[in-house]
Amino acid sequence: MVMQRRFADWIVWMVAAGSFICACGVKDVAAQNAGAANSRSGRRGAAAPAQAPSMREITDMAGRKVKIPAKISKIICNGNPLSAACFMVAPEMLMLTMGGPARDGTKYIPEQFRNIPAGGMGERGGANYESYISLNPDLIFDGCGKIGGEPVSGNPLASVEMMQEKLGSIPVVCLDSDISNYEATLKFMGDVLNVRSRTNAFIAYYRDVLREVQAKTASIPQSKRVRVYYAEGNDGLSTDPVGSRHTQLIEFCGATNVAGKDLRGGGASSISVSKESLLMWNPDVIITSNANLIRQMYADETWLETKAVKTHRIYLIPTKPYNWFDRPPGANRIVGIPWAAHAFYPNLFTDDWFRKKIKEFYKLFYQFDLSDADLAALTTP
Repeated sequence: MVMQRRFADWIVWMVAAGSFICACGVKDVAAQNAGAANSRSGRRGAAAPAQAPSMREITDMAGRKVKIPAKISKIICNGNPLSAACFMVAPEMLMLTMGGPARDGTKYIPEQFRNIPAGGMGERGGANYESYISLNPDLIFDGCGKIGGEPVSGNPLASVEMMQEKLGSIPVVCLDSDISNYEATLKFMGDVLNVRSRTNAFIAYYRDVLREVQAKTASIPQSKRVRVYYAEGNDGLSTDPVGSRHTQLIEFCGATNVAGKDLRGGGASSISVSKESLLMWNPDVIITSNANLIRQMYADETWLETKAVKTHRIYLIPTKPYNWFDRPPGANRIVGIPWAAHAFYPNLFTDDWFRKKIKEFYKLFYQFDLSDADLAALTTP
């Protein structure tokens, strides 16, 4: 009996001990499970790293709301004037060039930017939408500035909207290509393309040289202002009158365009003039980008009757890598401000001043160190 009671007591003790161990084991497992659950819950509840937005909305220079990629690395600039501007502002992003650089003018730009493909124009001179779409740029700049209510680029806003419709998801962004608004245009491009330090330097140069030229020429009486003829075409009997975007630098630099605003013009095409008109105008200065024409003028009886030819005041417009005065009428003309000021008023704007300003421009805008020999080659017929 005693043995049976001891065995029974032992069984009770073992059951109790087992229950205690099981209870502790369950509690530990539960605690472990709870900890793991809490850990997973904590991981789920933690804030994920914030991702930068892939798109942003801007207001372009025509007042249009446009969504563009947050990071831009590939661009196309529709039309020659804007292509020249983009070549200076962001050559590393430019996928196509239009209208330049000039033939054999690539010497004056860094080697890595000399082989940007040319193209982009369609059969009738308009945008080549198929080419643009195949290149898949991050955005396309198009011109939509105005002078006197007329579109500077020849592209009314309706054309920009049509381009946007044809290009689908590729954003089209409007720029103002009027020389009087280059500061705002450069600032806008710097903000959109995130190259502000570069465009700020461009703006400082443009602002300083323009202010200096206009301040020095402002006091010149109208009767004393240099009278300028812009000779175009093979015979020099084509020009652009007052009010044309192609001759803006004449007025900007304090001179007078002898081809009055009563003449038709102002668009992309120049107008024809007669030799009689030329003799009647009798310009003080003639400017042209045609070196052969200058040689012809010194051998032609009619041209020899003009004051400009008699006094040897015919000036060759440099064209490399882009034209300094016109065609394209874009930001490439900023260098034309010191050039024209020096040509029109050499007593106010000396040779030393001219050389300094031109070299500064090439270093800043084209990333090229221009030598005295280079400058002579650019400006000599």
